[in-house]
Amino acid sequence: MGAGGIGSTGVETFPTHPSTQAPRPPSSHAQKGQTMAEFAIVMPVLILLLFGMTLAAFYAFRAASADWGVFITGVATGAYNTPATEQARKTVLWSDIQGSISTTQRTSDRRVRSQITIEDSKPWVYGINLVEAHRGTAFFYLWRFYPGPPTGEFE
Repeated sequence: MGAGGIGSTGVETFPTHPSTQAPRPPSSHAQKGQTMAEFAIVMPVLILLLFGMTLAAFYAFRAASADWGVFITGVATGAYNTPATEQARKTVLWSDIQGSISTTQRTSDRRVRSQITIEDSKPWVYGINLVEAHRGTAFFYLWRFYPGPPTGEFE
């Protein structure tokens, strides 16, 4: 049957206009191209997000380590007549944090002060400097000074 002829039903048919035809589904080749374009747009954003979360977790862990160092050296300084400050300081993971912790002890009022101050700037990519600042102070009021294990014989 040709265009505009009479069909087998006896009804004359006319060609349809292209704008009235149902839209064709996109070819698989066009969809692959669209998928690649979307991937190219989204992937750098996801990589930056992942990198930012990793960097934030690293600095949060360093801050927690500094807090731990302030706490444990304060406890170790006031716990014994012979302070175990250096042994407690070694439990802090980073050497720069270990060196930043200081403690003072006043035996007159049984008070220990442990503090840390970190202000550091490190060069990074594209001329950006990463700045790390952390300050912490802990005061320990001791109930008693532990003189060590008892001397003499046990019953």
